[in-house]
Formats: sequence, C-alpha cells, structure tokens
Amino acid sequence: MNKYPIAIFFNPPEICFEYGIVARLVRVSVEFIQQCEREELITSRIMLHGAKGLCSADINKLKLIRYLHEDMGLALEAVDFVLRYRDQIKTMKRQIVEMEQRLRQKEQQHQTEILALYRRLEQCNG
Repeated sequence: MNKYPIAIFFNPPEICFEYGIVARLVRVSVEFIQQCEREELITSRIMLHGAKGLCSADINKLKLIRYLHEDMGLALEAVDFVLRYRDQIKTMKRQIVEMEQRLRQKEQQHQTEILALYRRLEQCNG
C-alpha cells in the first residue's frame, strides 16, 4: 500500500494530515507535535495507512498552542490552562446567547398575554 500524507475520515467527514505536513504548515517540529499529543493538548487520528494525523480543528489548535508557547513564552502546562479556560468562556458565551433567546421568547409571550388580558378588560368594561 502506498503511503498517503492525507486521509479522509467519514464519521464525521474530515480530512487529516500526517505530522510531517502539519509540522510544515504550523512551523513546528514533529517532536513538538508529539509532545503536545502526550500533554493531551491535541488528539491525533490513526490514518488509513497507519500513520498518525491531525484534522483541521487540531491543526488550528496547534497554531494557537505554538503562538502561546513560542511567541508568548508560556509553558505547555500554562497553555493547557489557557485552552481549557478559553473553551469554558466559549461555552458560557453560548449559554448566555441561549438564555437571552429564551428570555426574549418569554418576554414576547408575556407581552402577548398582557395584550390579551388588556383586550378582555376593555370588553368587560366596554
């Protein structure tokens, strides 16, 4: 079997790239990618031909890890903390948006009920 640096997974569909290609894309070493995997900062996939690869979401995450680690000077433990905190903030923002939507729906329901009660009151007095 020929070795292919790219593989497509179908559950869900995603394209994965071998570590060598990812290293060039992100401008890091393969060893750095392996270290990030050991630290559980990224999750590799075993590709069809047996090599490890990363999907686009993990490649983007690796870019952020490289920035935080190399450009900002954070240790990988601190990077892990930043990533977890960032995920929590994203989750909380989603929850706030959902709560705001539910609040607007409730407000519309209450306004409709108030309007209906007002009309009934007018009919009773009229």
